[in-house]
Amino acid sequence: MSVSEASAAPPRRSAAQRLREVARDLFYRQGIRATGVEELCRVAGTTKISLYRAFPSKDELVACILRDDCEQSSAWYQAAVGADLPPRDRPAAFLRAAVEELRKPGFRGCSLGLAIAEFPDPEHPARKVADAHKRGLRDTLRRLCEEAGAADPVMLGDSLMMLTEGAFSSAAYLGTAEAAAALERAGTQLLESSLPREAPTAS
Repeated sequence: MSVSEASAAPPRRSAAQRLREVARDLFYRQGIRATGVEELCRVAGTTKISLYRAFPSKDELVACILRDDCEQSSAWYQAAVGADLPPRDRPAAFLRAAVEELRKPGFRGCSLGLAIAEFPDPEHPARKVADAHKRGLRDTLRRLCEEAGAADPVMLGDSLMMLTEGAFSSAAYLGTAEAAAALERAGTQLLESSLPREAPTAS
């Protein structure tokens, strides 16, 4: 390899980076508890020593992955309900984005919701991360619905949250296509009945 080729080559990922990438994939596809430390290290091509040097425990690795997922979820939300949209249109934009998420290949649920299901102890590091994010999303949806002019923004925000969470969870047994279609139908009816009608344009 020439000097120019070597300088152009991407930097080698650290053991911690490889572990995070592998852990995110395996935790999502096969479950957190079903994925052992030995498998993580084998797939990542690293050792237990490297794992525990980067993360004090598997639980802390899980919490780290979920914090990354929270950041991605927040970015997804901001992209879905962009500031360029009129406030009244933003709840529908959130609904469309949730339906599109369901239809993505390989979807098997919300990673944060899956983590909540795996860890019943609310004091577990993973639960603390996931619970805080879900509560924050609920509050954000309430504000979104208030800005859209809903008569009862708390009810509408909570209903949107519950519909979305239910669709994401039921995709496991209904299939993503059926869950997405049900979410789209129910969500559209909810928004149409809960938001003020647009004022007619002047002719």
